[in-house]
Amino acid sequence: MTEVDLSVNISGVEFKNPFIVASGPPTLSPERIVKCIKAGAAGAVTKTITYDIAQQVQPKPRMLVINPEDARRNRFYSFYSIDLMSEHKPELWFKMIRETKKEVKDHGGVIIASIAGRTFEEWGILAKLVEEAGADMVELNLSCPHLEKDELMGRAISSSPKRVSEVIKTIKDSTSLPVIGKLTPHGANPVELAKVIASSGVNALVSTARFQGLMIDPEMMQPVLWRGFGGYGGPWQLPISIGWTAHIAMEKLGVPIIGSGGVSKWEDVVQCILVGASAVQICTAIMIRGLEVLSDMRKNLERWMTDKGFHSIDDFLGDALDKIMPLEKLERRKLFNLRINAVKCIKCGICVKACPYDALRYEGSMNVPAPDQGKCDNCGLCVSICPTGAIGLEGGAL
Repeated sequence: MTEVDLSVNISGVEFKNPFIVASGPPTLSPERIVKCIKAGAAGAVTKTITYDIAQQVQPKPRMLVINPEDARRNRFYSFYSIDLMSEHKPELWFKMIRETKKEVKDHGGVIIASIAGRTFEEWGILAKLVEEAGADMVELNLSCPHLEKDELMGRAISSSPKRVSEVIKTIKDSTSLPVIGKLTPHGANPVELAKVIASSGVNALVSTARFQGLMIDPEMMQPVLWRGFGGYGGPWQLPISIGWTAHIAMEKLGVPIIGSGGVSKWEDVVQCILVGASAVQICTAIMIRGLEVLSDMRKNLERWMTDKGFHSIDDFLGDALDKIMPLEKLERRKLFNLRINAVKCIKCGICVKACPYDALRYEGSMNVPAPDQGKCDNCGLCVSICPTGAIGLEGGAL
């Protein structure tokens, strides 16, 4: 049996595995951070430390799970909230990090301090003080979805590459800690933003965070719960996060990437690594299903690596990148024939309604739909939507 080594090195900092708990409610206090590390996380990012009083007082209520039954079953769901930055004042965080550092280290954990300043001076002060408190790395909150224009933090600053670069240079002048930049997918091109922050001196980057969204109650005719905009994320976001991570990795910027945004299962972790992420950040999945998701992900990742014969994360890091087909090389020929398994078919008619080419004829409840091979365009919609897997494309090689 292959001996599996899950450890990863990110900018000179050793992580015992690729699982990092992202900044958020699971890391709102030192006690929560210690719980995360004891549960198997290699690192934890503090809830964002800021001097901004408006970001320290939480709206109530502020969290809404969309499709909660799917959330409980770990299927695609959405998480909508306006959870802000840390409720604790920076001075208290500095004290708490100092007091927590030994216990975290005893369990092989890494403390990453997330910070957000309102001015360049505040960014520098926060970076300097979290280093003095004993943090191992510092993460710059360039992604918070709740901040609007003219702010010097969160997604607001990401609309100005020049100001982002100035913040990073301020941070680099203020601390010797490795610096991580967390990207927003909203209101900025993450690839271009990644280029800016990499060229400005960050040591790693996180791809990506949540979007800003808005939900309206049709009966009340107003926004739900807190009656304003909120952050919108969850497992539905994973393909978007994987796509941006792949685009960034293909740029070969020379800094490690940490995948984030919708990671909820071990398969998601594998996807992130295959497109170039050395580690992943997890938040919503822990909030919905508890810290046991970490051990579940670790065990299944180890099993998968053993089955594949991989010894380390580096053995398959970025392996899917050269298999991504560019648009101009995609297959345009019609190579397949549509086949329907009469035993599996339940005659529901879903495929007939869905086909945009009218390639399926449905002549009554007692009949299996008959495919018209001449009309079929091999688009695959009927194969994907069939509830029993009765439809297939045969005759080619995918």
